[in-house]
Amino acid sequence: MARWAVCDRERLARYEQPERGAPGHAPFALLPQAEDDVGAILRLATAQRVPLVISAGRTGLVEAQRPEGEAVLSLEKLDRPLAFRLADGRNFELGQGGGDSASALYGWWQAQGAPDLSGAHLIVQAGIPVDAVNALLEPLAMMWPLEMGSSSAATAGACVANASAGANAVCYGTAAHLCECAWGFWADGGVAGPCAGPRWRAPAPQALAIDSTRIDSELGLIGSQGLFGVITRLELRLQPRPAARESVLIPLPDMPAAVRLLAAARGVFGGDVEEFEFIGRAALELVMVHLGAAVTLPLPAGRLQPWSVLLQVKSQTDDGAELARRLYAFLSAYGIADDDIGYAPLPVLKRIRHSLTEASNLRLRALGGGRLAFDTAVPAERFGDYLAALSARLAAQHPDLDLIAFGHAGVGGAHLHLLGSRDRPLSVHAAALVGLVFDVTAEFGGTFSAEHGVGPKWAAEFRRRMPAERVQKLAAEKRRRDPVGILNPRSFGLST
Repeated sequence: MARWAVCDRERLARYEQPERGAPGHAPFALLPQAEDDVGAILRLATAQRVPLVISAGRTGLVEAQRPEGEAVLSLEKLDRPLAFRLADGRNFELGQGGGDSASALYGWWQAQGAPDLSGAHLIVQAGIPVDAVNALLEPLAMMWPLEMGSSSAATAGACVANASAGANAVCYGTAAHLCECAWGFWADGGVAGPCAGPRWRAPAPQALAIDSTRIDSELGLIGSQGLFGVITRLELRLQPRPAARESVLIPLPDMPAAVRLLAAARGVFGGDVEEFEFIGRAALELVMVHLGAAVTLPLPAGRLQPWSVLLQVKSQTDDGAELARRLYAFLSAYGIADDDIGYAPLPVLKRIRHSLTEASNLRLRALGGGRLAFDTAVPAERFGDYLAALSARLAAQHPDLDLIAFGHAGVGGAHLHLLGSRDRPLSVHAAALVGLVFDVTAEFGGTFSAEHGVGPKWAAEFRRRMPAERVQKLAAEKRRRDPVGILNPRSFGLST
C-alpha cells in the first residue's frame, strides 16, 4: 500500500482530527488517486487484515471518521465531475475538472439546442463536495438539492452513503433519494454496483421519514454508512432550480401548532413546500447575539415565542412578487397576524438558520461544561408533542442545562444540543441524559439517530435498543460483504 500511503506525522494530523471532538490516531492514511485504486486497497487490507476508517470531508458527527488505531482511507482525490446525461441519452463527458467545467457544460447544452433538462443526471466521483456539484449546475439553472451547513466540505459520496437529509428533505427526500445509481467496491475489494437509489415519497404522518438505525441491504452501498463497502462513483438525480422562492420566520407558542401549520401549508402549496425548519427561542437568541449587527432579527423581540419555524415555498412559474403574495394570503387566511410574520431576504434567513451550530459552539466555550449533541426523529404527526414532552422532562430534571433545539420539522427531525456549565459539567450526568433523551424519543415511536448515522458514538445504544433480530441480520450482511471486518470496524458495535 506504500504508493498510496501518507505516513509523515505532520501531514497525517489532518486525517486524525474530526470536525468535533478529540483527535484520534492513525498509523497512516491512504489516498487513492483513481477509483480502481480503492478496490486494490480493500483487497490488500482484507488480505493483510488492516482495519480502515473512511474519510472525505470529515464533517460527520458520530465519530465514524476518527481513527482509533485504524488506517484512514481518504477519498479526497476522487473529486471529479465525469459526465452530464440528458433523459434522452445524450451525454457530455466532462474533462479533468477546473474552473471552466460549468461554462463548457453550458456551451454544450446550448449547442444541443438548449433541450429540456427534466430527468437529467450528473455522474461524479464520490469525493466531490456538494457545493462543487451545484456550482457546476448553476449555469443550467439546475441543482442537486441537498442543503446543509457543511455543504462546502461534505462530499456527495458520503452524503449518499449516510442518506443525509438536510433542510429541504421535506421536499426532495434524503441524499439516498437523490441518487440514481452508485458504484464502488465491497469491503473485500469486489466490484459493487450499480446500486439503485430509492425514489422519494413522503411517508405517512404516522411513519418515520428518516432513520439511520435502519440499513436496507437491498440498496447496497446506498445508505450503508460505510459498513459494507466504499462508494467511488455516483449518478445524481437533478432538480430544476426554482424560478422563485419565498421564506418567512413565524413565531409559535408550541410545536403542535407548527405541525398544524405545516399541514395547512401543504394543503395550499402541496409539494412546493420546500423547507419547514424549526428553531427554539434559546437557539434563535443565541444566533442573533452571535451575528450581532451583521443581521437584524426580522421580528420585534417582543413578538418572539418559545418556538419559530422557517417556512419556505417555491414556484417554477411565479415571479417572486406573485409567490410572496400567495404566501402572505395563505398566512393571513390561516390567522397569522402581519406582526408575527418575520420577512427578510432569503440569504438573511438562511444565514440565521445555518449559524445555529456556530452559535452553539460559542455558547459551549463560554459555559465551559461540555455538550451532548443528539440527532433524533419521530413520526411527523407526533413531532410537536414529542418536543413538548422532551423539553418539559429536561426542564424538570435538569433545569440548569441549556437546551439548544433546531432542525427539520418537516420530516420530524430534531438536532438537540445540551450544554453544561463549569459548575455542573455534563460529564457528571451524561449517561442519565442520554438515557432520558433516547427513552422519550422511543416513547413517541422515534429513532435516536435520524440522519447523522450510528457510527461508534451510538454503537452501544444500537446494540442495546434495537431488536436482536435486526442486529443479527445487519451483522450477517456485514460478514458477507466484509468477511474479516476491516471497514469501519467500530461502527454499530458489530465487531463485539
